[in-house]
Amino acid sequence: MGKKPDENSPGRRKIFRVCRNRQSLWACTFLAALGVVWLWALPAAAAAQTAAPASAGDSSAANTSVQAIPLDNGQDEKAHRKTKYEITVTGDDWQATSISLFADDQVDFHADGQMTLSDGHVSKPDGVARSWKDLLRLYPLGSANSGALIGRIGSGDAALPFLIGNSRELTAPSSGQLYLRANVSPDLTADGSYKVKIQLHAAKPGNSKFTETPQAFAAGLSPALFAAVPRRVSDQLGNMGDMVNFALIGTEEQVKTDLAKAGWLPTDANSTDALFHGLLETLSRQPYTAVPMSTLYLFGRPQDMAYARAHMIAVAATRNHMRLWKTTESVDGLPLWVGSATHDNGFETDQRNGNVTHHIDPDIDQERDFILASLKDAGAAKAAAYVLPTNPVSEARTATGGSFNSDGKILVVLLQ
Repeated sequence: MGKKPDENSPGRRKIFRVCRNRQSLWACTFLAALGVVWLWALPAAAAAQTAAPASAGDSSAANTSVQAIPLDNGQDEKAHRKTKYEITVTGDDWQATSISLFADDQVDFHADGQMTLSDGHVSKPDGVARSWKDLLRLYPLGSANSGALIGRIGSGDAALPFLIGNSRELTAPSSGQLYLRANVSPDLTADGSYKVKIQLHAAKPGNSKFTETPQAFAAGLSPALFAAVPRRVSDQLGNMGDMVNFALIGTEEQVKTDLAKAGWLPTDANSTDALFHGLLETLSRQPYTAVPMSTLYLFGRPQDMAYARAHMIAVAATRNHMRLWKTTESVDGLPLWVGSATHDNGFETDQRNGNVTHHIDPDIDQERDFILASLKDAGAAKAAAYVLPTNPVSEARTATGGSFNSDGKILVVLLQ
């Protein structure tokens, strides 16, 4: 039993004195009644708070399984920019121009001047035709002449360089700061300069590529979209491997077109194709980057498409790559494609057979987000969101034995 209340405590003696006063009797009665009501209502209020559904405005009740990703970067909030610029490009590294471009800006480039390269060639902004030796050089833009004037929007790894040369009219695919440089490899230096005149024609206000708000797009997604999608792919022997970590919404033509815009190239299906295409590229003095990748399985079938982004020399050891499968699901009438993406960054021993195989960056969320950055920078992403499926993967091993980790979220991108 509980301890009997002390009737001689100072607080109780004060209450008793008040209540013995006949004039204060009504106050004691009122206080007693109020206490009874309070004791009765407290448990009921607590139970109601536990059982009642949260209101629509309660942020704690928000759907944490779907997270909207803003893509616009304030492109309709134009900074106070000039319309004409003159930039001097020197040296052999990327040079920030402090010029902010916004998606759909029209940009006119005109360049002159010359640079002397350390291999003895003198280059104008159009560059110097590349020799056989140049096929072994690590140029920022593999398809451009040596020493050519090139540019990119943004400084991230996913930013795709583009050729400017003596002149070019460009529609900015995305928003970001403009960078310029001469197209030279690390073993080449460039002395001299290019004088670049730039004229901007700003996109019309409201002429945004991102026609769907992040919140509206995210509201149409749910973990149920991936209920029939296995969390991981497997090899031909059934060994579980990489996780499904991204999805694209669009037609097959959209997938192929937008990935190409973002610098992703389809890989060859087998070694025979690789030998043939590698020979053709070499004869035309072009880099070969379509090195085949292994076949993995989802839904009981091999990948429907395979793409990679890599440098022509480092492709054998280091590259970003993805595999894609078409699902039976659709979003607003457009097909849903799911994929597995990882970043090869070296070699390791295949624990199945002891052979040499690629080692992947264990933080595979970085490769997932690299896909988003590449599509966004190319103006190929209309909207994006993260979806946390049921039974998400946090840690696992590839089919060859390498380990990886993830927050378990699947990136979903609506293509342009």
